Amino acid sequence: MGSDDSPAPDSSSAADHTSAPVDAADASHLTPEEKRGPRTIHVALALLAALLLVAVATDPESVLPRDSTLHGAHHLDEESGLEIAVPVGWQVIGQPEIGSVQMAPVGSGHALDTRILAGVLEPGIAAAAITDDQGSATALAETIQLYLMGVTGTRDELRVSDVSNEAGSGASVSYVLVPDDSEDADAGGLVYAAVFGSEGRRWWVAYLTTAQQSTPGTRWMDRIVSDIRLAE
Repeated sequence: MGSDDSPAPDSSSAADHTSAPVDAADASHLTPEEKRGPRTIHVALALLAALLLVAVATDPESVLPRDSTLHGAHHLDEESGLEIAVPVGWQVIGQPEIGSVQMAPVGSGHALDTRILAGVLEPGIAAAAITDDQGSATALAETIQLYLMGVTGTRDELRVSDVSNEAGSGASVSYVLVPDDSEDADAGGLVYAAVFGSEGRRWWVAYLTTAQQSTPGTRWMDRIVSDIRLAE
């Protein structure tokens, strides 16, 4: 029998022509976006979210906005008998010109252009002579404006709202102050005053700022007032 001189099959060549498994990934159905993978901006946003979560876990005050309050962060004012929430980024500071509590943003130093004040509505304060809470809050706002801000002007965006907390119910009055002197437009600001109480005893809270663009507004102050507690 003659020998078979035909070349032996090339095993490597056979392997190259082996059909791909039926379940192999097929990219033909993917969209161009899916083929490119996640965009750089998506990756960046994911990394930023992760960094914020780490920051909140380690130091919540460094990232929370100033218009929020930390649960459990309250100041007990023994003179008025009120417990008042201390906003994030704020601190209780020295003796106020009026009332028994004064708070200001951390780092404001002696430039007290943004403050929260509170106390008992007692004789000696003009607003105490007015029995109607709204009228009393209006008189208190005028006192704050004239004696603490020292500015006269037009009251714009007047807002009146009901308030209530553990100490009782009452009313708040606020307005944007537009100075009479047009050359001193930055001297104006926001004035807020709330009067509330029950059983013949009333308290007040006031807020003033000449930096409206970078400080909280009236609804934020309503939350501060509604969160007030009576000391046990």
